[in-house]
Amino acid sequence: MNFGDTNFIGVANAEQYNSFVDQDWEFDALLKHFGEEMRRGNALIFQMTEEGIEHSWKVDVEVNKELVYPDCYRTADGYMEVTGNELYLVDYDCLTMAAQFRQHKVPDKNCRRYHIPIEKGNYRVQVVQYYDVDNDEYTGRSDVDIQLIFKKVSKSTSEHPRADSVFWCTY
Repeated sequence: MNFGDTNFIGVANAEQYNSFVDQDWEFDALLKHFGEEMRRGNALIFQMTEEGIEHSWKVDVEVNKELVYPDCYRTADGYMEVTGNELYLVDYDCLTMAAQFRQHKVPDKNCRRYHIPIEKGNYRVQVVQYYDVDNDEYTGRSDVDIQLIFKKVSKSTSEHPRADSVFWCTY
């Protein structure tokens, strides 16, 4: 994933994600909105850097692979619902433009190319980050910066504990 602001990136169900916040949104309101969409199972969003470093992330996506707990920089688990046989990787530019302007939706033109074809259903999503961009260090593997593992679950996302705030957020 390159181009654009990648201080925050995420995975979004474009069909369900409610993107608009306010034309004059403030950062706290945006973070709250992200948390609400995560709680609804429409997105998972991650703060990738504390230093504001932009990076072209090498992302590996695995569907219906067993969850693993490898040596890594950090990991997080969440739940998402897929309703339209697709998800998208999204960056901060995409998320904030859609938050500010009703006519902008997720994904934007740039993020449309980060399409993840995936069967409808409920998924446990494991996010494994190998690259610490702030310290320019890899832990575990170095051929991939982030790995997203989607494991289909039989219950609805409402029956699983859901994240309600941006993963790894320091604000």
